[in-house]
Amino acid sequence: MKKSILSAAVLALACGGAMAQSSVTAFGIIDLAARSMKGADSVKYLSNEGRSTSRLGFRGVEDMGGGLKAGFHIESQVNPDDGTANSPNFWQRRATVSLMGGFGEIRLGRDKSQTRTLQDQFDPFGTSGMPGLNRLMALDRNRLDNTIIYFLPSMGGVYGSVAVSAGENNNTSNTQRSTAGRLGYKIKAMDVSAAYGQFGNSNKLKITALGGNYAFGDFTLMGQYSQYKQGATSLKVSNLGAFLKMGSGRLIASFGNASGAANRDASLMAFGYDHSLSKRTMVYGTYARISNDGTSTFSLNGANGRALPVAGGNSTGYEVGVRHTF
Repeated sequence: MKKSILSAAVLALACGGAMAQSSVTAFGIIDLAARSMKGADSVKYLSNEGRSTSRLGFRGVEDMGGGLKAGFHIESQVNPDDGTANSPNFWQRRATVSLMGGFGEIRLGRDKSQTRTLQDQFDPFGTSGMPGLNRLMALDRNRLDNTIIYFLPSMGGVYGSVAVSAGENNNTSNTQRSTAGRLGYKIKAMDVSAAYGQFGNSNKLKITALGGNYAFGDFTLMGQYSQYKQGATSLKVSNLGAFLKMGSGRLIASFGNASGAANRDASLMAFGYDHSLSKRTMVYGTYARISNDGTSTFSLNGANGRALPVAGGNSTGYEVGVRHTF
C-alpha cells in the first residue's frame, strides 16, 4: 500500500514538472491617440495606432527536453476606438508554430518579411503610427502567408534568417510567392544588418535593404536605405533618425526621403516625445509632415478623405496619446 502511495506521489510530481515546462501567455497593447491631420482639408479623430498598433495575442512554449522546444504565436489587430477587430483575417498580424533548439528555429505560418523587419527596426518610430517610414514605401511587402522561415542560432553577435513563401492553389498568379533573407551583426552598442527579397512570380518585386544603429550612451543614432525594383519601376527610400533618453522620457526625431518616378518623390519629417508613467503605461506627443514633389501624393498614416494631400501638396498632423501594454 505504501509503495502504491509512493508511486502515485512520484507520478504526480513528474506530471506536475512536465506541466511546469509549458507556458501560455496572453499579451496585448491598447494605444489610442487624439489626432489632427491636414491635407487638402483637415480632419480630427481618434486613432488606434499612435506609437504601436493596438493588438491582442497569445504565445506559448513547450520544453520537450533535450534542448528541443515547440512554440506558437497568434496575434490580431484590435480597434479600441469602436471595439471592432481586424477582418477578414483575424490573426492578421502573426500566426505561427515553431520548433526551436541548438540548431536555431524553424517557423511556419504568417509572419513579417525579412526586409520589413529590418525597416521596422531602424526607423525610430518603428514604421508605426502617423510618421512611420512605411508611409513612403509605395512598393512594400510587409506580412507574408504560407511561409517557412529558418532563424540562425546564437552565434556571438551574428543573426539572420531565410524565408520561402508558397503561392498556394487559391493564388493562381503566384503573386504571394517569395524568397527572402536577412543577415546582421550586433555587439554592445552597434547593430548593422542587410536584407534582400524577391516577391511574386513574373514581374518580381525586388527589395534590398540596409540599416544600422549606434548607441552613444543615452543618445542613439540610426539610419537605413531601401531600394525597390519592379520591371521599369523603381523607388529609393532612406531615413536618418535618433532618440535621446531623458529620465522617464524620450525625444524622437526622424527624417525620411523617397525618390523615383515623378509621382514618388517626397520627404518626411517627424518629432515625438514619450513619457513613461509606469513600466507598462506611457503618454506621448507627435508632430509630422510629408512634403510631396511633382505629382506625388504620399500621406501620413491615418490620412483619408479630406485629409489626403493634393498632388505635390503636403500632409501634416499632430497627436497626443496613451499606450498601455499587458
